[in-house]
Amino acid sequence: MIEELDSKKITIPDPSWGSDLANIILDLEKLRTRHLGGNVPPYIFFQLKNIFQILETLGSARIEGNNTTLSEYVEKLIDTHVKDESDDEIKNLENAIQFIEENTDEKTFFNRAYISEIHKIITKDLTPPPQGEGSKYSGELRKHDVSIKKSGHTPPVHFLLPEYFERFVEFINEEYKEQYQLLMVAIAHHRFEYIHPFDNGNGRMGRLLNYAFLIKLGFKVKQGRLINPSSVFYTDRDQYYDMLSRADSLETNDLLAWCEYFLRGLKNEIEKIDHLLKKEYVQKEILLPTLKIALEREHITKQEFDILSYLIKKDDMAMKAEELSTFGITDSKKKSLVINKLRDKKMIVPITDGGRIYTVRFVNNYLLRGIMQVLKENGFVSDFLNNN
Repeated sequence: MIEELDSKKITIPDPSWGSDLANIILDLEKLRTRHLGGNVPPYIFFQLKNIFQILETLGSARIEGNNTTLSEYVEKLIDTHVKDESDDEIKNLENAIQFIEENTDEKTFFNRAYISEIHKIITKDLTPPPQGEGSKYSGELRKHDVSIKKSGHTPPVHFLLPEYFERFVEFINEEYKEQYQLLMVAIAHHRFEYIHPFDNGNGRMGRLLNYAFLIKLGFKVKQGRLINPSSVFYTDRDQYYDMLSRADSLETNDLLAWCEYFLRGLKNEIEKIDHLLKKEYVQKEILLPTLKIALEREHITKQEFDILSYLIKKDDMAMKAEELSTFGITDSKKKSLVINKLRDKKMIVPITDGGRIYTVRFVNNYLLRGIMQVLKENGFVSDFLNNN
């Protein structure tokens, strides 16, 4: 590829075909086109996916300096009366993800208005810097010069920013051959942080744009193939900053090293989700251990444990009230009483609105702490989320 003529021009470096980076790209291409399949019922899988979305969103906020730990956030999810500005930041990220999923497909053109709207969403109702994570110019390019923490790179001066940003928009919308499309995503993330177009929230913006780019490239996000890929970065925040800083040289070898770091993390993320599509794995390694933790901590009774374990072990992970006769509950009124109590505690939920077939529900005061612990023990949750 032609070397950059100036720092505004963006090009994609050629990897050595046969290198580790090239092999990662090939693996990702297989994952992109592979049919998304598994035997986990969708009403279980998407609960787990939503829990992961919470974790990824918290991880992204933590990179930006949000000090909420995983345990603190779990308690806030359970007790909805506890609230502060850090919750607004995380909620904004969730809303931005929803905006991206609803407004992005393989034909999307990423124009200035699209990017600005995401910035407005993530900074909504937040205190502007230096006190908070909001913006003085929400949705607009910064009007002053900035510096980047933990970086020796100085972003472009503000009066040159429109030209840099225009080059960035052109770069992300250009049609690339298949072998360069994932490299574009990696380079685009670095270049967005390099130009730092907004007065605040550039890290959050860059990671959200990754999500949008991957949707456009055909990764099956809505079917569960991919979650917001912040875990590429938050497992080791220092390494993330180090790799970004290395790429700031704009030298080919440094850009390729960044691409390998970025795409390897993405590959790991997608493979992680694949585990959650395997019913036997989900039953034995995630759900049943969660119930055991809840029982040991006396968050649930032995009867509740037995009923929920029975439900989880079934092929369809669902049950009707009449199946309670398995536990010696034969009277129809008692069956209704037990089912209604489980529903009131939000431990079970109908698999269809108004239906009478139930599955287990995890986001409640009795099971959520346990499932977070099990996900951590199985390597799905970084220690970074638990540390101040």
